[in-house]
Amino acid sequence: MQMEREATLRRDRSAWLRSCTKSSLLIALASILTATTFGCSDGSDGSGLSSRRARRNSPPAAGTADDHDESDTEGSNDTDVGNPNADSRPDAPTTPGTSATQFAVTLAQNTPTVDLGESVDLDVSVEPKNGFSGMVDITVAGLPAGVTASTVQAAIAPSATAPTTVKLKLTATVDAVVTAPGASSALVITGKAGSVTATANANFKVAPKLKLTIPVNVDALRAANTTYRDEWGSAFGASQRPLKTQQGNGIVVTVFNADSKQHIIHGASGFTHGSTAAGTEIQPNAFEMLNGAVRTRTLNVGANVNGYPHEGAQGVGASFRIRVEAAP
Repeated sequence: MQMEREATLRRDRSAWLRSCTKSSLLIALASILTATTFGCSDGSDGSGLSSRRARRNSPPAAGTADDHDESDTEGSNDTDVGNPNADSRPDAPTTPGTSATQFAVTLAQNTPTVDLGESVDLDVSVEPKNGFSGMVDITVAGLPAGVTASTVQAAIAPSATAPTTVKLKLTATVDAVVTAPGASSALVITGKAGSVTATANANFKVAPKLKLTIPVNVDALRAANTTYRDEWGSAFGASQRPLKTQQGNGIVVTVFNADSKQHIIHGASGFTHGSTAAGTEIQPNAFEMLNGAVRTRTLNVGANVNGYPHEGAQGVGASFRIRVEAAP
């Protein structure tokens, strides 16, 4: 009997140990799963905005808080490489132009530059001589591809002796070919009255610079769920047109917020994400700032980037895209 009781006790103890071991393994496994579930998700970035991300190589999930993907290049203090050619002017022309006995044509600025998608006014003065009066047609020759000029006239009143100044507007399309460093386009501005002509020379440049504008009421655009919106600029929307520059002559991009609400730019595929730190949002009717200066992002040949408002649902429904190709 004693031997039977001891055998029974040994069996009961073995069963109890097996039960305890199984329970411990289950508890440990549950702990690992819990840590995986909560430990792998991005926490708050300090701005009250979560940073949830989709799986690698998957598109952003529309309708989530931020629509992030894992190709984000978040960095609120990233230093942009910049491009000195974006802010420099070309050399002045070596000769001022030609004069006539009836009038002379002069320029207030003989090294004009224009940014991509923008216009610049060139002040042209016509100075009468020897009692000249009448209409003088102002035209310009030598503009590069993608740049156009307005047609203007200078009206010289009878007995006038002071110059009459008119504005000649030069406009570059967003896909105009950027001027290479150290180069320029030689412009000849001509004043013509009948058979009389006078000219003024200028060296002109299309700067590798682009202002990307957050559209007005961008939150309302998200509801339409159209991936690329023309409101950012037709070249960055449904019918994308590439920007054109030379190797090593990157296009410097700034972001301006035309909306009445503050925003953060989500960036992907090489467009650096905007700062998500509290107080660094892009303010209404203002440029995005970084360390007290307008923030820049330089896009080189081969860039094919995209972005959209970081905050709120369905950000991808109000997105833009920018592609940069080598100039022909």
